[in-house]
Amino acid sequence: MTDSFKKILKAPLGLWKKIKIKIFILSDYLQAQIDFWIGPHGRRSTPEKRLQPIQLQADLKHPGSTSRASASGDTPERIALFIAYAKRLTHSNRSYIEALKQAGFEVVYINNEVTNPETALALEGICWRVFDRRNIGRDFGGFRDGVLLLHGEGHLERCQLLCIANDSMQFIPGRNAQALVAALKDFAAGEKQALFSHISHQIQTHYQSYFQVLKPEVFRSRTFLQFWKDYLPLSHRGHCIYNGEIALSQRVYRRFQSVDTLYTSDKLQEALETHFASQGGVPAEEVFRLMPSPARTSQRRKIGYSLQQLMQQSDQHKTLTGAQLYSVADLIENGNPSHIAAFLYPIYLHCPFVKHDLCTAGSYTMAQAISLFREAARQSLGVEDGTRIENLVDEFKDLMYIRGVPLSYDNRLREAAIKGITGAFVYPSTYE
Repeated sequence: MTDSFKKILKAPLGLWKKIKIKIFILSDYLQAQIDFWIGPHGRRSTPEKRLQPIQLQADLKHPGSTSRASASGDTPERIALFIAYAKRLTHSNRSYIEALKQAGFEVVYINNEVTNPETALALEGICWRVFDRRNIGRDFGGFRDGVLLLHGEGHLERCQLLCIANDSMQFIPGRNAQALVAALKDFAAGEKQALFSHISHQIQTHYQSYFQVLKPEVFRSRTFLQFWKDYLPLSHRGHCIYNGEIALSQRVYRRFQSVDTLYTSDKLQEALETHFASQGGVPAEEVFRLMPSPARTSQRRKIGYSLQQLMQQSDQHKTLTGAQLYSVADLIENGNPSHIAAFLYPIYLHCPFVKHDLCTAGSYTMAQAISLFREAARQSLGVEDGTRIENLVDEFKDLMYIRGVPLSYDNRLREAAIKGITGAFVYPSTYE
């Protein structure tokens, strides 16, 4: 027995856990490679084979006609690829699709699950085409198949706007949805080449993939189409992040300078200053209560300067000075904005998107996430629309409880490793 192996055997429990997590991640990656190279829905298949069209009632009534669901039908001016993972049509997804339609998009609904008959019927009135997909490669695999299908049918050569989105975000209708619709119409009439919802600077600066809108100079470009032709749709979370989301930004989107991001730290800064102008400053408590809990960061003694500024002013019920307000932007820019600003953006920038994994990542407690989601929904819809608000909140609540918190995965280490659940949220320190 070698000395190194003896050291491993004597390793503390924490190290053993880290080793097991690495092994689980590696084994999942190897299985994803096997599924792609050997499985029936990977390399040996095609987008056309993986995408199973769901016949809409219009097609059943007029068999053989050039219908909305036909590949040879007229190309809409604006097309939205919407990748779902749901047996039924959720309140969130319905609201999301209706907002896209209001902005002039015809929706191609691609479901990585099996759509139930009631949902298929409901989708008829709001979607251009509907598919169930053999799920390989997760949402990025769905993006790839959708893009290549539209390219192969010639639709990308004829349409003028392409939206790519998924249902990993809970959608807030009402004022927030209308703000998105207005932004999409402004983008279509403007000179910008691409529009994204969020930008992250973690690992490498990249546009987060759950909402993208592109003009022809981007989606018809050789680099964009070649990226999707080359991309391997592996069912592995890390692969989708590094070789999908980040690589797409680095290889394609960063080549285009005339782009815009809807929800950013600088836009939040401006909105906070405007909102609280009459009070001579921004109340620290008002901002901090919308952000993730600092408990885990405190336990690990990793409270940086920016977090400390917010905590001190909040504890003392004081407003943030102009300099201290930059601490909010500092934390957002050095972490995952869709978590740190998960409710700051909906409340102050009228963002309609809230991530589904806020509690499993340990960013928010269930009670905090549900309460803040209800507040955002009320502000967006108005308190008089109580039934719709509670339907949305109940749906969000069910999702939070089904997914659980980091503690829920203490005895499910393999599942935690595959889903990227490594513990509770910790605020980042600036430039460690």
